[in-house]
Amino acid sequence: MIIGGIEAQPHQLSYDKILKYTLSQSNPLTIQFINGVFNDNISQDALVEWLEKESTSDKHTAIVADSYPRVDGKMYAIEIEQDGKGDMAVRVFRYAIGGAMLHSMTATKSELHITIPQPCVVFLKSTINTPSELTWNIDFFDDQKVTLKVPAIRLADLSVEEIARRNLLPIGQFYLRTFEPLTKRKVDAFQTAAASLFKAVKDAVEQEIVPYHIGLQMRDTILEIMENITIKYKEEVDFTMTTDIVETLSWIDYKELFQKIEERAKAEGKAEGEAKGKAEGEKIGKLLMGKELGLTDEQIAVAAELPLEEVKAFFCQ
Repeated sequence: MIIGGIEAQPHQLSYDKILKYTLSQSNPLTIQFINGVFNDNISQDALVEWLEKESTSDKHTAIVADSYPRVDGKMYAIEIEQDGKGDMAVRVFRYAIGGAMLHSMTATKSELHITIPQPCVVFLKSTINTPSELTWNIDFFDDQKVTLKVPAIRLADLSVEEIARRNLLPIGQFYLRTFEPLTKRKVDAFQTAAASLFKAVKDAVEQEIVPYHIGLQMRDTILEIMENITIKYKEEVDFTMTTDIVETLSWIDYKELFQKIEERAKAEGKAEGEAKGKAEGEKIGKLLMGKELGLTDEQIAVAAELPLEEVKAFFCQ
């Protein structure tokens, strides 16, 4: 795909990396997501940090969660799972301890202070045996006992409306995964959910809850998942899924693309290159989103505040 004269390179990213990337592009989106998952009430201007995990040390790769955001000084451990496994309580405990050891542990010769992050596991697929919460029962040697409940989100339990209401679209973009395997009995529900999900993304973009370029990427992810769920033979669609969904998706980093546009503007010797580059990136984002949302060239011109001729020329290149 050529955008603004620059080729957009696809990347292979797994679902947990897509989620982290989606959130890391917008602090307000991250805060809304954390509030929706944990029922918190964090201010929209709170500080958001993304703490390192695998890159810290190879020896830690088995004890770290998919992501460790720290929002308003509080650390979270978010784990994305394809389905529920019997050892999740143990694994999430290990991930929480691993995150604490990496990022919130101080020690002297005689004293240890460790803060456990708030954990959560998201199940993209689930069965009747997938837990809706995890329980930690910890018994200390001095007879003190601690029982902690760890929230678990089973995506299949949510409706698209609830996902949108709770600002969970960063995981909602994977919602169609809950229909696997897709059978003829699920076709109508699948199509209804897909239409509703696309509308939820469109509404979130229009309400500026989701940035333009992130909205584009959510739609790309949804389309890739739809294609993986349905097996196409010429003009017919076989709605019986016989193989697992591919766990990696072709992904375009639009932010990286816009940065290249800025760099090109600077390289061309424009004193105002950075400002023009950002403006061009934002313009392209609006044009692409308008087209993805199914708007006409005339509607895109009005929304992007651009001449109709410029809009038509962009999509003809």
